[in-house]
Amino acid sequence: MLTGQSPLPLSQQIKTAQLALPDGALRSIDLTTDPKAPLRLRMKLPQEQLEYGMSNVYLDLYSGQVLRVDNSLKASLGDKILNSFQPLHFGTFGGLPTRILYIFVGLAPLILFITGFVMWWDRKPKQKDDYSHKRSYIN
Repeated sequence: MLTGQSPLPLSQQIKTAQLALPDGALRSIDLTTDPKAPLRLRMKLPQEQLEYGMSNVYLDLYSGQVLRVDNSLKASLGDKILNSFQPLHFGTFGGLPTRILYIFVGLAPLILFITGFVMWWDRKPKQKDDYSHKRSYIN
């Protein structure tokens, strides 16, 4: 907390964010312990496909001033490309089949570790060949 200042009430911060993005529905609030860090409110616009939204409003904790508005519908091409990776990261782009696939992909390293360990543990030492019974043709 800055000396002599206290943060504005959260309800007032939410109203300010809703004024910054009037069509947005509040999805989450990122609280911070750093007194100098802005408050981030994630908003979902009606046209956004993702349930948790990709638009953000950044506010000053003490003055309530809008520091930045990230409207995902007006994002640059680079930001749109980066935002498209988020559903891929969480596995939300293909519904339930994709999430089930992600479970198996996530368990694959564990299964490979276990099978590799079992193969290593169950290895047998090489037996030395005994050639004494073979006849030598070299004199």
